[in-house]
Amino acid sequence: MILLSISAAFVGFVHSLAPGHWLPVVLMAKMRKWPMKTAVAGAIVTASGHIFLSILLGLVSIWVGVHFLSQYEELIEKYAGLALGIFGLVYGGLSFLRHSHCHGHTHHGPVLQQQKTPFVFLFSLGFSPCIAVLPVFAAAASEGSTATILTVFAFSLGVLASFIGSTVVVSLGLVKLDHPVFEHYGDVITGCGVALMGFLLFYLSH
Repeated sequence: MILLSISAAFVGFVHSLAPGHWLPVVLMAKMRKWPMKTAVAGAIVTASGHIFLSILLGLVSIWVGVHFLSQYEELIEKYAGLALGIFGLVYGGLSFLRHSHCHGHTHHGPVLQQQKTPFVFLFSLGFSPCIAVLPVFAAAASEGSTATILTVFAFSLGVLASFIGSTVVVSLGLVKLDHPVFEHYGDVITGCGVALMGFLLFYLSH
């Protein structure tokens, strides 16, 4: 349960470090000359969209598992960690291949536009689910409702910490996080982290 929660928080935090997630918040804040508290509110709103859609897809995947894979529940529970580890390696590998030909500061996030309702716009920008966390939710579901709730809560905290932290430090000019490594290899790091947690979960369960 603890490993799953740590894994979910790690995935949420690292995945959300990609500039395509938080950079629109910083640009919106600078464009509209928002005070820091408003910029933080914008980060929270954007993170909320990201969290909402990720959890919604997680619930759908859990529902599918309960209704169509219930006969394999014991097997899934036994090898959930192994499946999570394999998924992490595949996810990280595919992410690496996808970005292997990217160069410089090429961003893959949404393009910022002028909007009369900036918070609605920022919330919609958050509607890009974190696919990497879905198998973590599924593995937590096999451990029971308490593990699922803790994992969802940990993921939400990780996403919020990443969005708010990135927005604050970049807006204040304290740290320059707009670097290709976060954009191009954030998902690779996420995949490796998921794989590590999955394999640990598998071996500790034995």
